[in-house]
Amino acid sequence: MRCLPLILSMLVPFLLSAQVAPTRKELKARAYNENGKPYKAIALCNDHLMLKNVEPPFYVIRAEANNMIGEHGKAAEDARQALSYAPASTESVLQLAIAEQGMGRNDSAVVHLRQVLEREPSGEAYVRMALAHQQLRDHNAALADLDEAQRSKDTIDLARLERIRGECHAMLGDSARSRAAFDSALAMSPRDPVIWNSRGYYRYATFGEHARALQDYDQAIKLNPNYSYAFNNRGWSLYKLGETDKAIQNITLAERKKANNPFVYRNLGVIKIEQGDTVGGCASLRLALELGFTDLFGPEVQDLVDLHCPIAPKAVPTNAPAPLPPAKVPTNAPGSAPVKRNNAP
Repeated sequence: MRCLPLILSMLVPFLLSAQVAPTRKELKARAYNENGKPYKAIALCNDHLMLKNVEPPFYVIRAEANNMIGEHGKAAEDARQALSYAPASTESVLQLAIAEQGMGRNDSAVVHLRQVLEREPSGEAYVRMALAHQQLRDHNAALADLDEAQRSKDTIDLARLERIRGECHAMLGDSARSRAAFDSALAMSPRDPVIWNSRGYYRYATFGEHARALQDYDQAIKLNPNYSYAFNNRGWSLYKLGETDKAIQNITLAERKKANNPFVYRNLGVIKIEQGDTVGGCASLRLALELGFTDLFGPEVQDLVDLHCPIAPKAVPTNAPAPLPPAKVPTNAPGSAPVKRNNAP
């Protein structure tokens, strides 16, 4: 959910630098994002940014829209472009931090979120900091951030805050506080599929209660039939309950709905290896790594690859000629830059 007062306050640096009020086109683009229509916002910004007299707010509006649809690499580029025109723009720093979170670069996100909080402390910025600390597995710090967010006078999504609180308590092993937080979140927003999916995973599956978790995943999917994460989580719980065929069906469906989710391939890899298909399992685990699993979720998959998928050294014939020295590759060679991917949270 968005925080309108925060976003409006962040317009100030742009307005001061330009000494003009926002144009009708800028307000229209922002309204698209506020109303959950990021693709329309992107289209409008694309048209506007083709003009010669570029206005920097359209870069940050497009950054926000790209973050909304998971195009975090593009969002980071737009946020940096906006900052090149208006270095004092807190809104641009916030969108850059959100993009970095989406790409698993949480250390950088924390640095930029601290800049936001130093300039313009807000409830939404504290929630974002909580998410960064959560992904860095510092759950106590995340809980402290959530407390700061709740103490702020800003309008924030309390159901979302309670969901994140429930996740953190679960990861700290406190099932009672986790359940209380999730129950509070659902009381405020009973038709939010994210809360149902999250409670199923953190409160129940994490503690081995997979049969109970299935009920929450079913409810999440009922509310959102295209919810890839819920299908993936439901598949894992089905597997843990011994229903392997149904498990693979659900995880495969999750893959079709969101092919760039590394946790899909983590689950498939583990299942295949445990079923005796080491080759197929290792291929899935390596794909999870390529999609950024380590940055987003930790070293588990890399540990599994190291354990189950050693790479055998290539045999060299005894009469083979001596190898040539490696060619020098210029550091700016085409294709030397890392491939940017969209990593789902």
